[in-house]
Amino acid sequence: MVRFKHRYVLAELVFGSDLLMYNITQRVVYAAVRDMIEQLHGGYGIGLITPGMTVKYINAYTRMVMVRCRRENLKLLTSAIPFIKHLPDGKGGQLPCFLRTLHVGGSIKACQKWLVEHNRQVLPTLLLRCTSEEEKSRMRTSIFNSTIVKEEPWTEGKNGT
Repeated sequence: MVRFKHRYVLAELVFGSDLLMYNITQRVVYAAVRDMIEQLHGGYGIGLITPGMTVKYINAYTRMVMVRCRRENLKLLTSAIPFIKHLPDGKGGQLPCFLRTLHVGGSIKACQKWLVEHNRQVLPTLLLRCTSEEEKSRMRTSIFNSTIVKEEPWTEGKNGT
């Protein structure tokens, strides 16, 4: 039996307006990354990256995204991430944004440790963005948990598609 080694890319979603919170799903991020890999690397890139790529974690408050890929295809993924300039908003429009790669790790646990430390450093600036006490409370809870979402990661071919 062959064991596939994976890498986890932790990226930050950066939107033009810091005051708004967008409802971005794993499926939207997956589609945007996949489309960009197809534009840059064609069918060859899609053939390599699709079997092992999943979006493992997304946090709407901290705007963090974790994408898993096979170790040998890491360069395909990291070369495509900076070129993503917009995400579909679900209403037929496009949200202008870009993804900034923050960390690449060999395990989810290593990325979580890095993310917890990063969140502790940026917590004061994130709380300044909040407009109400309820929003601040949700932000704190989201940051202090810093765990992988409970839902199953979205990959093509799963979840009824």
